[in-house]
Amino acid sequence: MPENTFAMGVDSLRELKKLEDLIQAEMGMDDARKAVETRYPWMRVVRDIAEEQGFLHWELDFAGVLAGEAGGFDLQVGNPPWVRPEWKENPVLAEYEPWFMLTEKPKAEEKNRRREAELARYEVQEYLLGEMTNTVTMASYLSASSVYPLISGSQPDLYRAFMCEVWDHAGRSGAAGMLHPDTHFAGDKGTALRAVAYRRLRVHGDFVNAGNRFFPPPVGRPTHFGVHIYGIAQEIGFDSLSWLFTVDALRLSATAERVGAIPGVKYDGGWDERPHPDRVIRVTTETLERWQRLAGETGPLEHTRMLTPVSTAEDSAIDALGVYPLRLGELNPDITPGYHESGSKKAQFGPDKNQRLIDYNTGIDEQEDYHASSWDDVILKGPQIGVANPMYKQPSQGHAEMWGLDPSELADDAVPESEYRRVATHEVFLSEQDKWTDWDTYEELRASVTERTQAREHIAKVVKKGKVAPDDVMDAEVEAFLRAKAGTPYSERYRVAWREMIAPGTERTLYAAIVPPGSTHIDAVRSGRCASERLTVLVSGFMAALPADYLLRIAGVGHLNVAQVKTLPAPQADHPLASALILRALRLNVLTSAYADLWSALYDPKWLGYEPWAITWPSMSTELHAVTPTWQRDTPLRTEYARRAALVEIDALVAVWLGIDAETLIAMYRARFSIMQDFDRVTWFDAKERKMAGDRYTYGIHQTKDHWTQFEAYQEACQKDPEITVPVPDGYTAPFYKANREREMREAHAYFKKRLDEAVEKGLWDPEKMEVPGK
Repeated sequence: MPENTFAMGVDSLRELKKLEDLIQAEMGMDDARKAVETRYPWMRVVRDIAEEQGFLHWELDFAGVLAGEAGGFDLQVGNPPWVRPEWKENPVLAEYEPWFMLTEKPKAEEKNRRREAELARYEVQEYLLGEMTNTVTMASYLSASSVYPLISGSQPDLYRAFMCEVWDHAGRSGAAGMLHPDTHFAGDKGTALRAVAYRRLRVHGDFVNAGNRFFPPPVGRPTHFGVHIYGIAQEIGFDSLSWLFTVDALRLSATAERVGAIPGVKYDGGWDERPHPDRVIRVTTETLERWQRLAGETGPLEHTRMLTPVSTAEDSAIDALGVYPLRLGELNPDITPGYHESGSKKAQFGPDKNQRLIDYNTGIDEQEDYHASSWDDVILKGPQIGVANPMYKQPSQGHAEMWGLDPSELADDAVPESEYRRVATHEVFLSEQDKWTDWDTYEELRASVTERTQAREHIAKVVKKGKVAPDDVMDAEVEAFLRAKAGTPYSERYRVAWREMIAPGTERTLYAAIVPPGSTHIDAVRSGRCASERLTVLVSGFMAALPADYLLRIAGVGHLNVAQVKTLPAPQADHPLASALILRALRLNVLTSAYADLWSALYDPKWLGYEPWAITWPSMSTELHAVTPTWQRDTPLRTEYARRAALVEIDALVAVWLGIDAETLIAMYRARFSIMQDFDRVTWFDAKERKMAGDRYTYGIHQTKDHWTQFEAYQEACQKDPEITVPVPDGYTAPFYKANREREMREAHAYFKKRLDEAVEKGLWDPEKMEVPGK
């Protein structure tokens, strides 16, 4: 008889079995079953579900092993299913009407109409209800604390349940080998499972499915998965190897000779497949303590998120970032998630709860798609934000366009396209925004006797409903009321905005830029501001730097939400390198006149005589410090060469600021930025500061495949005879400069390190306390 543990316990099953046996003694098998199901009608449902699902009861099927002398299995090996039971309606409806998956950006009204039409059909209702029941009940079962206490409260996933089963069924000296994802090592809610995994782990190998070498599509090439060897629980101590591309790299690294370059993600133009002893990271409680410092977190060490350094060469980077004292959360930034993308398209806002906030900006009143007349009409999506570039790509470009907008062609008053438009009234649209305190207004309100008196009277009469006298209202309540009164919608401020999704399989994972007042965004973007515009711009500079990107990569951060962004290292407003960072960050971000007020507010007259390029950039005609107090057409850096130069110098500047030496910065680049390395190997710049690249994913603006073909012919001819005049690619101007990021970062690092050392020698900065002495 098949049993169902969803419906009853083992004891209940035994009682039913006894009842069946008694009936069978007097009746046949079929009659006995009918009699039981007549007396207990729910048994018919139990049998049907059990037969359909094929439940496995470990305690019954393997009773001899689990109840034996060893008390479990000596060896278990498996590849559990990587399945997360999530309810998604569109794929289910698409089984009957493909429109739900094939149509991009459907209008809310059309989608609702089609949905109601499909659900009016009985067969669709029945199918959808069955799929929803299966998904929801599976998720509920996996999340039940009485069933799987280690994963209760976290995102349910079948592989996590199998981990628990395998540990429960292991003998006193049993071992287990499992192949499964590592999401529990990085999630916010997987601490209980993570703690047990750390104690049971003996070997952990993090593999990458590059080139689909391990799993075919639909498993993606950037997908990571782990090989795990588990034993009985003990004090934490295991070997961890990350970014593996071959099985031999896991098998042979511990015994390999220490020869050749330190391992990285890329080697000699391809994936680094070499076994090497420096790949082996011995993880102990001391290691977890260092990792915890890097993450800026507190709590039990066994709850620490797992890091994935490629080699021991990254230890210095981890330690430098870990001991850096100031985190963004300590600056108390205001941060908003913006408008919920799907929720804001539902009619649930306004006084009558009948307004939608946003909708797709297509086919409205015969206007061109994506048209926005001002920044007040712009609702940003993630791909529009680049690294220190608020106008990186536009919705109309689509996925085929690999390059972004051309800063040199932007009009002074240019406004980015907007895939969404506001459909609610302006008042309702603003009312649904997070409110941020205007601190100047707040101080004025605090200083006003009239405002404080009115606040007390309002709180006593309205909030306390007349139950207390105005004089009995607490000062803290008055302060909170005045702060709320001084609050303004977040869109009225300059902010640093960033993509919420962290995608490790790209050239950069952290995309952040400064956006002007008026602009809003959906929740695929986050934005924030600090107490001053100066600090906000400095934070944008930190977020544009390679060390911040590296931290997110090695920590395995997948979503840069409010809690995660607050763990990033933060700048000090009076640091000796602050002015240098502000100049570079502003010149990259302030692409239009919408930033004129910000530029004027932060302009520093010292830039003219003291802030040239950190290094000599061959054929560079753009001067870094040639700026005026008011925003002009040439205030932003507009050429591809100058913009890249500023970003490279920011990488080195922030590294010096954080106490990261040059060789460690290079190790970070080699270990984590494989795509950037690929791009750098085939990137050149001409005398007009235009980019020429050999990889279509990093082509220069307006570059074509033919341009590269012409450039290769030009290079070949020059190598044979430099004296011969050879035609350059159409539209380009010789000479050409070959990108060399490692050399560039070393030179820039030396420049900024010298400047900081000079400030320390003059008593302008205390490197231990990270502050101006005596301030």
